[in-house]
Amino acid sequence: MLADVFAVLSSTPEKLRREISSMSPREMRAAPAPGKWSVQLVLAHLDDVEEHGMRKRVEAIVRQDRPVLHAFDQEARVVEMRYDRKDPRRSLASFARQRRANLKWLRKLRPAHLKRRGIHEVVGEVSVEDFLNEWAFHDLGHLKQILEIKRHALYPRMGNMRAFYQLS
Repeated sequence: MLADVFAVLSSTPEKLRREISSMSPREMRAAPAPGKWSVQLVLAHLDDVEEHGMRKRVEAIVRQDRPVLHAFDQEARVVEMRYDRKDPRRSLASFARQRRANLKWLRKLRPAHLKRRGIHEVVGEVSVEDFLNEWAFHDLGHLKQILEIKRHALYPRMGNMRAFYQLS
């Protein structure tokens, strides 16, 4: 059942841990550009969405008949949940704890659960299987985002070698 999804979901906490292991608190607070998220914000977001954006929605679809799933306004959550005041390493630890519990719960799902559907208020009908694939896709997007933040930090220190690269 969705081996590739479970492989991503299982490996994300350790990948995140490795990527931030050598970063200072200052580096984790630094945004790569105005309006872009820092590592600190990414980790706070992952911790927040693990509970409120992912598990709760999948659980609602599994337990209810065609529930309405509300949109997750991630930019509003940044302010509302004060992501900028959260300790990144604590966010990661909390995320990892939640992820372990969520994987244990997800492994109990049966094939019939994957076909159950809910109605997302923005995109319409979605299945549990859709959400599980989106969950892994979401993880990979934020891992990529953290790698890009690290690339942006290295770029100014590359001297003339910058001529071979462009940051997007």
